[in-house]
Amino acid sequence: MGRNHKNIKIQLNQKLDSLSRIGQKKQKETVGSPNYNPNRSEGCHSIQTMQTYRQVINDLGSFLKNEGVKDISQIDRQMVTKYMETKKGQSKWTTAKICSALNKVLETNYTPKDFGIGNRSQKEVIHNRRILTANSTADRASNQDALWFASCTGARRETLMSVTANQAIRNDDGQVIGFRFEGCKGGKTGCVLVLPDQREKMTSFVDNKIATAGQNARLITNCSRNCNPHYERGNYAQALYSCLKEAKDNGIDLYEGRRSLFIVQSKYEQALCHPRYSAPTVRGYDTAVLAELAQNLLHYRISSTLIYLDRDSV
Repeated sequence: MGRNHKNIKIQLNQKLDSLSRIGQKKQKETVGSPNYNPNRSEGCHSIQTMQTYRQVINDLGSFLKNEGVKDISQIDRQMVTKYMETKKGQSKWTTAKICSALNKVLETNYTPKDFGIGNRSQKEVIHNRRILTANSTADRASNQDALWFASCTGARRETLMSVTANQAIRNDDGQVIGFRFEGCKGGKTGCVLVLPDQREKMTSFVDNKIATAGQNARLITNCSRNCNPHYERGNYAQALYSCLKEAKDNGIDLYEGRRSLFIVQSKYEQALCHPRYSAPTVRGYDTAVLAELAQNLLHYRISSTLIYLDRDSV
């Protein structure tokens, strides 16, 4: 007697094949489609993405076969949860990739958090965002000013090596409350706040540099190639979000009457008009505060800002 069902792995591969849109123009999902996501395109338009998704569904297929699942219609949330439990311990990027493949083939909207899988640990990352290991020289004395400055301002490496004393922004009492960064990533120019609890120290740091080398002096003169400012940038994002939220809740002006220097109102409103971020809160964060934080990080995107905030606590 012939089998009533094709092998579950074959079914999943045939479903993926039906989604191939390689060489075609991307189109957003049709409103009203199952688990509609306005930011997701219909089908798969990349050969590499197809290959990546195929690896995931073949692994899923093997798991489902062992679980006795014979038809794609039997794959419910409970079964997907059981599968995702086998992926705990994988990196955030791996689990996110798995969820993307499942969402595409099964027409769902799963995220790693739906299955209790935490964000990627900084210890797992081998590039610029890693926690310093015991034998790393990135935290040597010559890098301390650079790392501290990045933790106070969120400065990227290219900014650290170019920022000068005359780029400091001061309040009416002469205290440094921020900096104007020029020629940042993507050619951006903008102003960023100094964390409130570091402003006194920052003022002394800048004043000492001016006294010894002048207004045009570079503030940071040492930043070795293995220095890790991006990790400190993440610390800055998390700390500044807390400060901005507390200031909003208590009617405190962290900009000290100079908000227009730091916040481009049109970009602020544009960020809040995005359909994904139209609600008062996003993933538990105040959306308006996220829009402010995005500008202080000089990328203006709430989506990128959330990456820093969802990072493991430090």
